[in-house]
Amino acid sequence: MVSQDNGIDLVAYDGAGQAVLLGEVKSRVGTSEQWAARFRRNLLAHGTLPRAPFFLIATPERLYFWKQDDSGATDDPPAFTLDATKEFQPYFDKLQKTPLGLGEEALELLVLAWLTDIARRGDLRAKEDHTMRWLSDSGLIAMLERARIEMHPV
Repeated sequence: MVSQDNGIDLVAYDGAGQAVLLGEVKSRVGTSEQWAARFRRNLLAHGTLPRAPFFLIATPERLYFWKQDDSGATDDPPAFTLDATKEFQPYFDKLQKTPLGLGEEALELLVLAWLTDIARRGDLRAKEDHTMRWLSDSGLIAMLERARIEMHPV
C-alpha cells in the first residue's frame, strides 16, 4: 500500500495488491511536457513511492503518461501525452463546469471516473480512436481492466 504522505492522489492496484499505476492530479493549467517531467522527478526524488509500471500526471488540459522501468531515469519526458480537454469534456458537460472552474478535489474525482471508464471501455476506444492507441499498446488498459483504483490511498 501507498502512504498518504507521498503526494500521490490515485493508485491502481492489481489483484495481488501491487501498484500498477501511480497518479498525481494538479488543477494547474498551462503545463508542458518539461514541467511534467520535472514535477515527476521531484515526486520520485522526495516521496516514498512504490514501484509501479505506469505513472500519470493529470491536469485539466493534459494527461501525461510514463511507462516506468527499473532504469532509475526519473527526468524522462512523458512517453505519451493526451489532450485532457477532449477526454474530460463529457465530464465537464455533466458537471456544467469548465476546466478552469473545477477545483483540485473535483478534478481528482473526475480523473478517477475517467480511469474507471477507460478500464471498462478502453480497448474499444483505442480501436476507434487512434489517439488512445498508446494506452492499449503499452498494456495500461489491460492492467486497469483488472485493477482496483483508489484515491488518496493510505
